[in-house]
Amino acid sequence: MMQRVATAVFLLPLVLLSIRYLPPSLFLLVIDLFLGLGVFELLRLLARYGVETYWFTYPLTLLLPWVWTYSPESVLSYLVVSSLICMGHSVFQTREMKKGFLSMSGNLMAIFYLGVPLSIAGSFQSSQKLQLLMVLSVVWAGDILAYGVGKRWGKHQVTSQVSPHKSLEGYVAGLLFSVLAAMVFGHFFIPAWSTAYLLLILIGAFLGLVSTVGDLFESMLKRGADIKDSSNLLPGHGGVLDRIDSLLFALPAYYTLLVLIK
Repeated sequence: MMQRVATAVFLLPLVLLSIRYLPPSLFLLVIDLFLGLGVFELLRLLARYGVETYWFTYPLTLLLPWVWTYSPESVLSYLVVSSLICMGHSVFQTREMKKGFLSMSGNLMAIFYLGVPLSIAGSFQSSQKLQLLMVLSVVWAGDILAYGVGKRWGKHQVTSQVSPHKSLEGYVAGLLFSVLAAMVFGHFFIPAWSTAYLLLILIGAFLGLVSTVGDLFESMLKRGADIKDSSNLLPGHGGVLDRIDSLLFALPAYYTLLVLIK
């Protein structure tokens, strides 16, 4: 527990300061650092399923945030080309036919599952810092309270096969505090939404639910691979993938929501 708290206390100010003060190009380098570590952890995890790593998955994934931020009109074309490269390469790389689809899917998953959310984070930091901080605040509030309440008062397991240590009490607490965080952040920091309480409640509930699914999705991957953490890089938290799993669903969901409500 103390390791978990100490790691969070060390990393949280660094994340907030980098969002607030770093120029976009330097922030994208930070994004690429986490992205590279995340891709490594994910592909190492997927190797337990029989996925072979393609050499170009790293550069394609690491370049995506730069395309998203500096040439957003090219993102769709970039993702289409990346998909075609993965699918085409699988035809010539596979020695065992049954591994072809697995390897192609796993490498393509790294680009989309990791590259897209962190590219959205990079784009938000360059033009909409408050939106990025909104997502982080809501997801982190829900995650912290779900962990604390579940650990102290959790009794009813509802996802025992995927994540046996999480409880209904923790999920409910996390959802409520996600809503509270959205209302507080929106009221004080986003003037256009300062009195739009229904909208903020919907955003908080939506992000709370989506981030929970993101956490459970990564837990499912780890359970299927028979591992506890994606790595031991972050004391008390596991790996980079373990720390950002909720955000990997929340960021694309919030990005889509913003497009729909504009």
